[in-house]
Parts: sequence; C-alpha cells; structure tokens
Amino acid sequence: MQQPTIKTSVLTLVLMVLSAAFTVSADEVQDGREMIREGRLEMVRSELSLTDAEGSGFWPVYSTYRAETDAIQDRYAAMLSEYMRRYEEADLSDEYADELMASFFGIKRELLDVQEKFLPQFREVLPALKVARLFQLENKISAEIDAQLALAVPLVDPS
Repeated sequence: MQQPTIKTSVLTLVLMVLSAAFTVSADEVQDGREMIREGRLEMVRSELSLTDAEGSGFWPVYSTYRAETDAIQDRYAAMLSEYMRRYEEADLSDEYADELMASFFGIKRELLDVQEKFLPQFREVLPALKVARLFQLENKISAEIDAQLALAVPLVDPS
C-alpha cells in the first residue's frame, strides 16, 4: 500500500533533480529528497513488522545507516545536477566524462561499503530474514529511483 507514495516521491525527486540547475530552488530539491526519505522510512516501518524489542535495537542503527547513505546519495544528486547543467550548456568533454565515471563508480562502491559495514550491526538486532528483507526494500527503492533517472537523464552524445 505504501508503494504508490514512494513512487510518487521518487518521480517528484527525479523531476526536481533534473530541473535543479534550471528552475527549481535548492529548498525544493531538499523538500523532494525529504519526501523520499520519509517514504523510505514509512515503507521500512510497515514492511519489516518489528516487535518492540527489535525496534528498540533497530531504529538507532538504521538512523545511523541512513545518515551515512543519505550523505553519499546527496553527492550523487549533486553529481546528476552538475551533469544536467553541463549537458544543457553543451559543456561535456572527455575529461569531464572521466570525472563523471570515476564519481559514479566511487559512489556505487561507497554505498555497497556502507551496506556491508552495517550488515553485522543489523544482524545483532534482527533475525537474518528481517535483515534480508530490509536490504531488499532498500534495493527496491533505489532501483525505482535509478529506473526513473534512467528514463529522464539524457545519455552523453559522443559526437
């Protein structure tokens, strides 16, 4: 039931990120990102069905985990905004493409590193099946965001 809310939030954020360099204020982009964060939190809350004991151990760990991943995702959003700005200004070069790819792969590695770092912490407070479900939910939300971005972000024109 929470899926339409997160999808709407994802689409709103994608549109805001893509137009950030042009017409949308930084506050509006931040509002969109906050909608995603709230939607993600609600989805995790409703889909994990934690007991009170599990919740008391889980939520502090999850909060720290999200703070670390959100900081990385903030850099990803900034990278996309910069790309869109440069794309619109026809300011793309081989040098910038190298920087862009290095940033992209670095961000993906950092996100995976954070997941691996927090896996044992989540396992200390939750059974393995709930931890697996948590990472499935996180990956599902991220995949939805990536799918929307793939539709909206123009490909580099090498010509």
